[in-house]
Order: sequence, then structure tokens, then C-alpha cells
Amino acid sequence: MKYTNEILQIVTGNMNAVHKNEVLSQLLKDKEAREEYRKIKNAWALTSSTKEMSESQTEKLYMNFREQLAIKQKSFRIFSSSFIKYAAILILALSIGAVGFWDFYKNQKSYVYSTIAESGKNGMSQLHLSNGTTVSLEKDNSKIALSADQKVTIDEEKVIDLKNKTSQADESKMNEVVVPFGKRIQLALEDGTKVWLNAGSRMAFPTKFKSNKREVFLEGEGYFEVVHNQNLPFYVNTNEIAIKVLGTKFNISAYGSEKLIEAVLIEGSIAINERSALSFIKSGSILMPNQKASYDRNDRSLIVKEEPNVDDAIAWTEGWFKFHRQSINDVLNKLQRYYNVQFDFNAEFPAEDLITGKLYLNDSIEQVMLTMEVVAKLQYRISGNKIYVGKKM
Repeated sequence: MKYTNEILQIVTGNMNAVHKNEVLSQLLKDKEAREEYRKIKNAWALTSSTKEMSESQTEKLYMNFREQLAIKQKSFRIFSSSFIKYAAILILALSIGAVGFWDFYKNQKSYVYSTIAESGKNGMSQLHLSNGTTVSLEKDNSKIALSADQKVTIDEEKVIDLKNKTSQADESKMNEVVVPFGKRIQLALEDGTKVWLNAGSRMAFPTKFKSNKREVFLEGEGYFEVVHNQNLPFYVNTNEIAIKVLGTKFNISAYGSEKLIEAVLIEGSIAINERSALSFIKSGSILMPNQKASYDRNDRSLIVKEEPNVDDAIAWTEGWFKFHRQSINDVLNKLQRYYNVQFDFNAEFPAEDLITGKLYLNDSIEQVMLTMEVVAKLQYRISGNKIYVGKKM
């Protein structure tokens, strides 16, 4: 292969950033090279538990690897003994076969919720504890707090002691909170990290974090203020991406019904990576304050750009919906989710027109639509949970 030597250097970390970017840009243009990169990168990913081998073993494996990739002898050069070793490990990984790869792939799959999204008795938020207990939350904006001694406090009133009510078999299970339309939740995790969950969201989290990492799983929208711990990184996982932080403030919107997953950084820094063993020609993206990352579920692309209006992204935690030059369609979609209504407008409606404003989410949908009538210059008719929208004449 034309780029085999360069690909090996990239996956083994033996290429500087400038040259790496140049090579990756060339790989993007070459379908065969992209496929080669995918195979080698996936093989390398399988080697995390590979044992040390002697130099003769690694050299022999590397020669086999060279033959399998049909590398021409006259054009091949050995870069270093350590490079031989890394390359040999790659062929060892390839020899693991489908079973090893499947095990690796399974570890990349996301959390499987035991609850149904947007479920809840009488439209209430629900807390499903790891021991099987389910607690309905009566308030529209309930507060849940976990402590280091495994106690759960709900709305500063009800206290549940999981330490005495959880069997050894339950200790590895996650707690789940489900937030239906029109509700919000504030959650304090046992390490002091604070999480705000928006309407139509759910999150899985442990009663006590493990000794090597802090990890939660999110579907929907959440704002995180993560307590700094250099030795215990914090991960927020969606089905498609993982966000790694040490201590920071950021918002992530990952509703299953939407094309994009968006993360906005307020303070600190975060690293975003695709959660797939099949990802290729992609490296993690680092966000800095006042930046937004958009991950496209369809083409699995990630774009990072400046976001001057980061406060708009978290205004919902205070009960406001702020939008700056957003399409009417995007605004109505968010209102649809929050108020559990359905908008209906014809093809002539200017859904892509951009508008700027703010709405108070504690208002009724009728009050909100009165404001939208002025801001978006539209006319509407409410019938049950359906709202018919047209262009104002």
C-alpha cells in the first residue's frame, strides 16, 4: 500500500502533528487508503492487553505483517527497533480474529436503559434506584442529591439509605432518572458534580463512582458542572460520543430524535471522541471555552466552531429559552419537546427564517405562542396538543 508506512507511524504515535494532518488529508481523498487505515487502527485498538515479546518474535511477526499488506521490499525501510515492535503487535492483534474484535466492539457499545424514555406516572419525573426501588418526583424541578455514604436525598426532604437496602448484586447496577416533557431535574452526584437535566431526558449514574473513573450515560440534554479530580476523569457517554473532562462546565444536547449532538463549553476544557470501534481517520477534538462541537449522526462528522452566545445554551437551567439567529423550525422543535405539543405548518411557512429572542418556560404554551406571534411574525391555532402555524398576513 502507498501509505502503509505513514499509517503505521500514525497509529503507533511516531509522527508529529503537522505531518500527521498532512497524511490524514491525503487519506481522505483515497478510498483504498482509508480502508487500510481503518483495518490497521482497529487492529491496534485490540492490543491493550498484549504481553511483551522478544525482539526476534516481533521482527518475525512484522515480516508477516509486511507480506500481508503486500509491501514492496524495495520501497520499505525500517524506521527503528521500537517501530518494528509496534508494527509486530499489530499483526498479533490481527491474528486474534473476529472473537477478539467482537469483544472490543462490545465494550464500545453504550449503556442499555431499563426504563423507557419520557416515561413517568402522571407525567412525573422518576428515579429508578439500583435496588429496584422507583420514586416518583412530584415537583416540576425536583432536586436529587447523592452522598458519599450512599444516601439519596430527594427535594431536601425524603432520604433513602442505599447502603442498607442494596444487595451485593445491585452494587454494579446504575441508578436511572427519567425526566418527561415539561419537567427538569437537578442532580448532585456523590463526588459533588452537579447536573441539570432538561425535559425529555434520562441519565444513568452509579451510587458511588469506581476507583479509576467517573462515568455517566446521557440521553437528552444536560448541563454539567464537574468537580475537578486530576486522577479520576469524568466521562459523559451518549450512544455515539464520549466526553472526557477533569473539571469543567459544559452543556450537551443528545436527543435521539435529532440529527445533531451538540456540546457547548462554558469553562475548562473537554475532549470529545466517537464511541465506536469502527471509527477511522478521526482523532478526538478538544473544546475550549466559548466553543461548540456538533456531531452529525448521519455522516459521523464532528465540527467545532466558536460560540459567542454560550449563556444561551444553559439559560434553560434557569427556566429561560434563549435563541440568537436560530431558525423558526429549530425553536418550534424545542418548544414541541418541552411542552409535549405538535406543530403543524404547511410548505409555504418560512420555517428557516432566523429569529432572536427569549421565552420564559414557566409560562403556559398559550402565553409562549403569544410571544412567538410577535417575535416570529406568525399566526397560530391551538387544538388540544396540536398547534397549527401559518405565516402572518
